[in-house]
Amino acid sequence: MNSKACLVLANGLVFNGNSIGASGVVIGEAVFTTGMTGYLETLTDPSYYGQIVTQTFPLIGNYGVIPEDFESEKSHVRGYIVRNLCEEPSNFRCKGNLNNFLVQSNVIGL
Repeated sequence: MNSKACLVLANGLVFNGNSIGASGVVIGEAVFTTGMTGYLETLTDPSYYGQIVTQTFPLIGNYGVIPEDFESEKSHVRGYIVRNLCEEPSNFRCKGNLNNFLVQSNVIGL
């Protein structure tokens, strides 16, 4: 999870960061969401199919992965960008951490 990664926009702007989730390269439409909660719903919402989603709230993953909160059975995003990924979630309903979910869902993140 500590390898370097970057987001390159069509206009040539480059944003550097650390890799999360699956490894690889992805191309897609970059979008954002401003929700303070609901990252699981965003990741599993079919309306985000094929997009690279940026969460504007700075801490994501703090309540872990809770399948009962999914909008559908799997993730539909192509890429996922967060500022700070919580590696040790704390919620009694938690069934895993977000990084492992991204890996299992083959979602590349930054």
